[in-house]
Amino acid sequence: KNTKNIRMVLYGQVIVGPPGSGKTTYCNGMQQYLRLIGRETLVVNLDPANEYQPSSNDDDASTNNERQDTKDSSTDDAPQQQSHLPYDTLLDSSEDVINLSSAMDQLNLGPNGGLVYCMEYMEHHLDELLQLLRSRLTAYDPHPPYLLFDFPGQVELYTHCTCVQVILARLVKELDLRLCAVHLVDAHSCTDAAKFISTALLSTTTMLRLELPAVNVLSKIDLIGQYGPESMPFQLDFFMECQELNRLLPFMEGEGGGGQHRSEKETELQWRIEEDEEYRMARERTRNSTFYKRHQKLHLQLCEVIDDFSLLCYMPLNINDAESVGRVVAKIDKCNGYVFTSPTMDSSSNNDATKSRANDMFQCAMQADSQGKFEQVADVQEKYIYRE
Repeated sequence: KNTKNIRMVLYGQVIVGPPGSGKTTYCNGMQQYLRLIGRETLVVNLDPANEYQPSSNDDDASTNNERQDTKDSSTDDAPQQQSHLPYDTLLDSSEDVINLSSAMDQLNLGPNGGLVYCMEYMEHHLDELLQLLRSRLTAYDPHPPYLLFDFPGQVELYTHCTCVQVILARLVKELDLRLCAVHLVDAHSCTDAAKFISTALLSTTTMLRLELPAVNVLSKIDLIGQYGPESMPFQLDFFMECQELNRLLPFMEGEGGGGQHRSEKETELQWRIEEDEEYRMARERTRNSTFYKRHQKLHLQLCEVIDDFSLLCYMPLNINDAESVGRVVAKIDKCNGYVFTSPTMDSSSNNDATKSRANDMFQCAMQADSQGKFEQVADVQEKYIYRE
C-alpha cells in the first residue's frame, strides 16, 4: 500500500559538447552498451537541430540489427517512441515540441539564433514538456528506464544563456533525477596547443554553469593515431590530467619542438629554416611586437584560470570499444549515484533472482576501479597512438 507514495528515482546522463564531438554517436553506442548489461535505456533528445539522416552503410544495418535484438530480448512491454534518430527515444523535441528548421523559416533566423529561440521556447513551455515526460514514464512504472539527455552543442547556450541551466534544474526537481553531465570533446584538440586551451576553458565553463557532477571525455580517441604520435606536444596523460597547461604555450608558435617525436626529415627542415637569416629576423620582429606579447599573456592567464579552478580531467573514449565504454560508465555511475542502488527483489521467480544477483555483481565490480590511470593510458597508446 505504501508503494503508491514512493516516487520513481530516475538516473541518467546529460550529454553536452561542441558540435561535431560525437554526441549522437555517443548516445547510440551508450544505449546499446547499457542494454547489453541489462539496463533499459532511452534517450530524451532535447536538441531541436538533431535531424539524423539514415544511410545504407553496413554499420547502420548492423546497428539496427543489434538494436532489434535488444528489443526482442527486453521484458518491457512499454511502447517506445519511433524516431528518425539512430537510437530509441522517450521524447524527441524536434518532433514533439519544436523544430529548428521550422523556427528558422517562420522567424527568418539563422542557425545559431534559431537554436537559441528553440531552447528558450522549451524553457517557457517547460510545464508541458514535463507533463509529456511524466505521461510516457508511467508506462515503465515501477522500473523506470535509464535516461540519456542529448543537448545541443552551441557554445552560446552554455556561456551567454541560462535556458539549459533552467531546464536541467526543473528536470532534477520535478522528476527527482540523479544526473551526471558528460562533456564530449574531440580528441583531435590534443594535437593543437591553442585549440586544447580553448577546449579546456569551455569544459571548465560548462561544468561551472551546469552545476552537475561532470565527467569530461576525449571522444574519437581511436582516430588520433591517424595524425601520428609526433602530432601531440606531450604524452596522453598530460591532456588527461590537465595540469600546468602553461607548458603548452611554447608550442603555439612552433617553439616547443613540434611534438613528442620528430622525424629526421622534419628535423633537417627545421634546422634549415633556423639557418635562414631572414627567417630569424622576421621571427624576432614578431616576438617583439605588441600583439605577440599580449597574445602570449592572454593565453597564459587563461591557463592560470583553468589551473586555479583545478576541476578538469579527461577520460579517453572509443565508443566502439566495450572496455573503453565500460570505464566511462563506471565513472558516470559513481558521479550520479547509480552504483549505490540496489536491484528490486520483489519478484519470487528464479529468473528475476538471477538477474538481481548479476546486477549485484556488476555493481560491486564497478565500485572498485578496475584499472588505474597508468593502465588506461598504456592501453590507449598501445591500441590507437603507437599502433603499426
